[in-house]
Formats: sequence, C-alpha cells, structure tokens
Amino acid sequence: MSSPTTRGRPGAAMSTVVMTSPGVRAEVEDHYFSYALTMDDRRPNDWVATFLDSGVYAVGTHNNVSTTGMWWYTDRGLGALKERAAYTNGYLRHNPTRTLHTVTNVRAAETGDGRIEAAAYFVLYVTDRTDLSRLHVCGRYDDVLVRTDGGLRFAEHRVVIDAETLPANMGVLL
Repeated sequence: MSSPTTRGRPGAAMSTVVMTSPGVRAEVEDHYFSYALTMDDRRPNDWVATFLDSGVYAVGTHNNVSTTGMWWYTDRGLGALKERAAYTNGYLRHNPTRTLHTVTNVRAAETGDGRIEAAAYFVLYVTDRTDLSRLHVCGRYDDVLVRTDGGLRFAEHRVVIDAETLPANMGVLL
C-alpha cells in the first residue's frame, strides 16, 4: 500500500501493487461493508465487537500522521473502545444525525504471521436534523485484521483523514 502512513509509521509502506487473492480481498471487503453498516445502523456497542480485545482505534489527519506520526486520538484495548462507544451512544441521543459510510479501493495482503494488512478509502456523509446531507470527511483506512471464529476483527484500525484539520463534529465513528 503506497501511503507512508501504513500502520502509523512514516516510511512503513507496502508496494503500490498488491497482489491480493480474490478470496482475501472479498473477505476484507465484506468485513469493511459490515463495519460500515454497523456504524450507519447506529450500533456503537456492536462496533466494539469488530475489534480484538487488544484492538487499537486511532484517528489522525494525513499531514500529522505522515510528517510526525502523531494521531489525534488512539484508543487501545477493550476498555477504551467501550468508552468510545459509550461516548458515541450519548452523542447520537442528543444529536440524531444519520450517516452513510462508503468504502472503496480495498487492498489486502496476508502476512507471514496469519494477519492481513488492509487499506481502503472511505467517505462519510452526514444527514442532519434538517435532512441536509453533506460530505463530512473522507480518507483512508490502514488496518491489521485477524481471522477469528467470528470472522475478521481489527487488531489495528487506523483512520487517516484526508484534511489538514479534523471535522468539528467527531462524535461519529469512522
């Protein structure tokens, strides 16, 4: 994957040409599509279940991540992920927006240790109380996935926002 932000380490990049078997790519796409529906269906508690108990969720801007390796926030482990879900549940009760996540350009490569390094582009649209829909944010997912009995789960889910600053409303999950 071509970004210098792969897994949050400047210079840690995979090749821009990733030979992914169609089965692995389809498996990862299905995971991303289910993940997006979990957020769009307003199920933050189920969002937590998309991670390993030791999973990492991090969000940063392209400029910060690619130049300094700095993330806006990083949630590590089940406790922090549950706190993020609780915050989102409260936010959704007081600000009933609707979201539409789209995920595209999925790339994936199996690693020697049984994990899958994956990347994709995402776009998030938000519809507010007045039914006005607008682009909220777009960017890239840089992830490490692990196969479990329940399907793929995130060991690391790093969201790199393609902007200089984070959107004003970060109550939604990316």
